[in-house]
Amino acid sequence: MEKLREKLATLRAEIDAANERAETSEQALKQLEDQQTDRDQELISYQNRIRRLEDEAQMREDQLDEAKQFQRDNEATLNESDVLVKKVVTLEERFDDTESKLREALEKIRAYDLENEGLQRTITQHEKDKEIAEQKYEEMKEKYLASKGELDETIKMLESM
Repeated sequence: MEKLREKLATLRAEIDAANERAETSEQALKQLEDQQTDRDQELISYQNRIRRLEDEAQMREDQLDEAKQFQRDNEATLNESDVLVKKVVTLEERFDDTESKLREALEKIRAYDLENEGLQRTITQHEKDKEIAEQKYEEMKEKYLASKGELDETIKMLESM
């Protein structure tokens, strides 16, 4: 009888440990899913920013094209030409500034893409880890159910004695 009680206590301890591991795995899974959601939102934010920067670059290029056309159309007089040249120089300087900002933005985009690839690899690894944890959980669950069945049979045998 004492051995049976010890075995029951051991089985209960194993069950508690299995339940605790399962809860830990579920918490880790929840955390990974939250991280994935955060990464997805961050990626959408970066994509929106890229679109805005591309639109701004196109707008700047259009402005530069307009300024150059304006310069060609108004070269009738020297004074007007001088004024236009100054405007073109100003716009070209702005274009150069915008172009350098665009290059910086593209470099940042590349960096974000690299970071995103790294995060995707991390997510893939976490998903693999999750699958492994789920498999272990299922194995422990099967062991738990088998142990519970044995315990129930043992209890029935003891009750019948």
